[in-house]
Amino acid sequence: MSSKRLVLLAGVTAAICAGAFFAVRSNRPQALPADPGPAMPALASRLNDAASITITRSGGAVTLTRSGEGEKAQWVIPAKASFPADLQKIRTTLLQLKDFQLAEPKTSNADYYPKLGVQDVRVMPKPEAGKETPAEAPPGAMIEIRDSGGKEIGSLIVGNAADIGNATLDRPLETGQFVRRPGTVQTWLSRGTIYLDSEPLNWIDRKVVSLPRERIQSATVRRFAVGGPQLPADAKPDLFVSRKAKDQGEFDTDPKPADKQPKPTENPDQPVVAVAFLNLEDVMKDPGGVIGNADPAAKGENAAHPAETRFLTFDGLALTVKTGFADGKWWAAVSAESTGDPVLPGSDAEKQKSDSASSVKEAEEINRRCKGWLFAISQFDAKRLSAKFDELWEPIPPPSPSTPKVGPSAELHPETQTPLPPRSPAQGQPSNSPAPAEFPAPLPPPK
Repeated sequence: MSSKRLVLLAGVTAAICAGAFFAVRSNRPQALPADPGPAMPALASRLNDAASITITRSGGAVTLTRSGEGEKAQWVIPAKASFPADLQKIRTTLLQLKDFQLAEPKTSNADYYPKLGVQDVRVMPKPEAGKETPAEAPPGAMIEIRDSGGKEIGSLIVGNAADIGNATLDRPLETGQFVRRPGTVQTWLSRGTIYLDSEPLNWIDRKVVSLPRERIQSATVRRFAVGGPQLPADAKPDLFVSRKAKDQGEFDTDPKPADKQPKPTENPDQPVVAVAFLNLEDVMKDPGGVIGNADPAAKGENAAHPAETRFLTFDGLALTVKTGFADGKWWAAVSAESTGDPVLPGSDAEKQKSDSASSVKEAEEINRRCKGWLFAISQFDAKRLSAKFDELWEPIPPPSPSTPKVGPSAELHPETQTPLPPRSPAQGQPSNSPAPAEFPAPLPPPK
């Protein structure tokens, strides 16, 4: 065989071997580099490109998307009708992921993935043969970050925390988490920990509105008649509470009954307490026809009613909360406006002007977030927002029978401790007590 044919045969063999090697390599999961470093290397330089975040756990998933550009950009939750997400929580999560470090390589054996919590959470494990009980849900979470074109910026499976009991000053990394990049076999121990939440509502600022008690001057409650959200302009309030100054602790009712007192479980300022921290339990676009609806099963004194409650503040803000019942939940619609007339006795004109401008800005911010939305609130908050004057009071009980008055010189019976009649002036004893017994004179001594 000539040397040229040998060279040609060797080249063909090398080409075939190289092709087979790369073909096999391309079908294998790619291992991470052996050196520690950022868990998502591209995120640091592409942080501002993030336009989609998906977190998947065995119990569910949530996707957060960025809409708009520049100053108008905001993150929303498509599963909740694209309600705005909590921007601060998203920023915190992205920054944590940017700084999340791979500290120490661990196993590459897939048999240990379930124990470490780094198996693919999108695939439920199969039950063991011969057992009817369902397979245990994977404990980890998977996060995927993509740009506006759908291109992946980074992804990671975050599993169980390492055994904190193994942490020492010489080996502090044991307090991290086990992590794995999807499509790779290598697991790592991270430096530090991170929590990935797949519940959509936990990515929303739960605070609907917060109106501190010290700001509120009055609250007016008007319950809706069954059948609609419209109230006559001159409808008599079901409850009206107010106060003249900020430093007045209690709110006065109008009228204020003289022969009644608040029930032990009630208080006239219930609406004020509710609006101080009004939190949501769900959110939806306002479909119309919800506000003013009553709960058909609500009965008794603890029942909530659809109502319109209007709050006025000392610094010129008017806040209105309307409620209604639908799909087993109480829903609230919130709106605000500036009255342009701060109620601040003793304040100078400049202070009132500043407060008026501040109330205008505050009302705009409330309406920007709340207009067109309904917020599910607790039944307890719905009840407090629909408090009625007649249901808050009970008659003052009559005074209990008084015990006989005991004078300063009265004597008490030594056994019963009850007052004794006054002593007789002549005998120095109680007038109706028996006289002391008469004893005979002593006999003379015997002779």
